[in-house]
Amino acid sequence: MLENLNRTDLYFGIILSTPVVLLVLWRRKNSSNSEVVHPKDTVIFHQPGRGPFAPSLSPFVVKLETYLRMAKIPYQNVHDSIRGSKGKIPWIEYNDVTIPDSQLIIEYLNKLRDVDLNRHLTEEQEAVAVAFQRMVDEHTYWLMVINRWKYDNEMREFKLSNWSWLKLTIARWFVNSQTHQQGLGRHTKDEIMAILNKDFHSLSTYLGKKKYIFGDIPSELDSSIFGQLSQFRWHLALSDITDLFQRYQNLDRYCQQMKNAFWPDWDDCVKYPVDENSGIVKNKTNGTTN
Repeated sequence: MLENLNRTDLYFGIILSTPVVLLVLWRRKNSSNSEVVHPKDTVIFHQPGRGPFAPSLSPFVVKLETYLRMAKIPYQNVHDSIRGSKGKIPWIEYNDVTIPDSQLIIEYLNKLRDVDLNRHLTEEQEAVAVAFQRMVDEHTYWLMVINRWKYDNEMREFKLSNWSWLKLTIARWFVNSQTHQQGLGRHTKDEIMAILNKDFHSLSTYLGKKKYIFGDIPSELDSSIFGQLSQFRWHLALSDITDLFQRYQNLDRYCQQMKNAFWPDWDDCVKYPVDENSGIVKNKTNGTTN
């Protein structure tokens, strides 16, 4: 019976995904036919369109773009749906070299451009940074994904980003399958929220009353933490998530601090800028996003 169920799921996934796969291949083919000359020593940042209430629906896009701003590396955004060589988003081009994966991109640019946002850290703090980066990018991320695709039935942020019913249905099936294979998707909702609470508690405890995770000077880790928290803070309108930020108010203040420090143009980089005090969506004067 289980074998038949898995086979049915497989057939269902193939049927649903075929139009999307064909569309991606068509776009990739057409995009490769045009040669574009990019400015030298400038990061060409490939990412999807802007998010409704945060700059992207991808925490890794927010992470990487925040890093570029922190490191003051010149970049140009290319909003497209083309995936990098590892099938991931985001990816970059830099002087005719393409690099996938947000963390690999950061390490590549650090070495190539002699960037070190961690120069003020002790060896012990650098070890803590690696552990926290792995936690938020490889663990907290999946907890966000489960909340987004399993518990958020309204899918407001995706509908505001003009995702069709078919695209949402396909994505939800694939993502729920991924989280089940990853392992966290096998837990109950109560178990998931308890696990997520421990991640938030760890971040909140270590942050304390500090401005950034290691003090008054931002580090590379702040881009990773902010990337993940941005999705919980602005793209998950669930009561359980709201309760977490009320419980760990320093994480809410931290999100605002990162936003104010490195995204002064935040309202221009989201589709629906919101007044943080009233919660009312602002009117955009030019109707464009960067």
